[in-house]
Amino acid sequence: MVSKFLSSAMKKVRSLFYILPKKLYTGLFVFSFFVFILFAFRFLDFLSLSFNSPFGHYHFPKNQEIPFFRMGDKEMGKIGELGIRKGTLKPEAHCKYLLLGDSQTFGSGIFWKDTFSEILNRETECQWTNAGIPGFTLENEFSLYETIKSNISFDRVYLFVYGNDIYETGDTPDYLHFVKRQTWYVHTLLIFFPEQTRLYLKTKYFQTIQKRMELELERVSKLEIQKPQISHSKKEEFITLRGLYNLSPDYLSGSLDTKTYSKTNFNRWTRVLRLLNERILADKKELVMVYIPLEVEYDPIRFQIYKEIGFVMNENWIQSDSDFISDIKAFAKENKIPLVDLRKFMRFRTDLLQKEDIHLNETATRLISDIIKQKL
Repeated sequence: MVSKFLSSAMKKVRSLFYILPKKLYTGLFVFSFFVFILFAFRFLDFLSLSFNSPFGHYHFPKNQEIPFFRMGDKEMGKIGELGIRKGTLKPEAHCKYLLLGDSQTFGSGIFWKDTFSEILNRETECQWTNAGIPGFTLENEFSLYETIKSNISFDRVYLFVYGNDIYETGDTPDYLHFVKRQTWYVHTLLIFFPEQTRLYLKTKYFQTIQKRMELELERVSKLEIQKPQISHSKKEEFITLRGLYNLSPDYLSGSLDTKTYSKTNFNRWTRVLRLLNERILADKKELVMVYIPLEVEYDPIRFQIYKEIGFVMNENWIQSDSDFISDIKAFAKENKIPLVDLRKFMRFRTDLLQKEDIHLNETATRLISDIIKQKL
């Protein structure tokens, strides 16, 4: 009886040895096939980056007058058919330059006459066309360049690189919110073709910004603007910076630590920069880069404020060089692009920013104008 039981048990054990491996092999095969397909698609996705992918951008409402503000004072600005603000026009100028950049280049928070583009228009014989638009990334600047280059006469492109360009090139909270609202098949494509799908989504995302911008400008233009009340408190609260920390505590590392934390985004940014440089050279123009540092790279007071708010700080940013500026210098040298590093002129100054804001003030735009004139 015992022998029969043992014989039956052994048969069942032997049968398990035959069954389990088959299921295990099948599972391993399916898993291996999926990994192979994923790897193949990712490889094709990587190869596709060698082709010129379209980058989108947004612009101001064309052929309109819209309000801009300085400390509650309203100034109407004329927007032309290219979606950029009209500046001084000098048709007879023998040297004409195009300025690409974001809000720092545009001159957010100051009057138009105090932007460095308009100062240079007054104080040089050259034409300086300011194509900066608040919120722009390098992708937007490339796309705008492609759109307007046949409609504007210029010999040289000044690309103003602001210290948060890498962060803005990445997956900002607003962009991630946009991605979350996409359909399931778009999220599936992100798994297999992450970079190409991301480029597509970025273009669609910029289109949503265009709509939001137009609606917001329409709303603001109808408001009766009241000047902000003057605070008698000497201590600045930096509400905007505290809000930035709550939204993006990795803002500084995501901007400046290009060898570690923001390496992926820096590689994306560099690819766009390389394409832009190649396109400008193909158009027989010259590219000049101007680096506008983040305030934690030159202003010791702001450095301490960011630290007190809670941002993870790196003493190298204020004492020596951030990864970002080191990489930009290396890129400029490798590609023989003239680079104006404003950091060494702004170093340890505490008088270059608007109150409780990240944007440059009139003292800074005067400084930048004088530096650029010296470099001409």
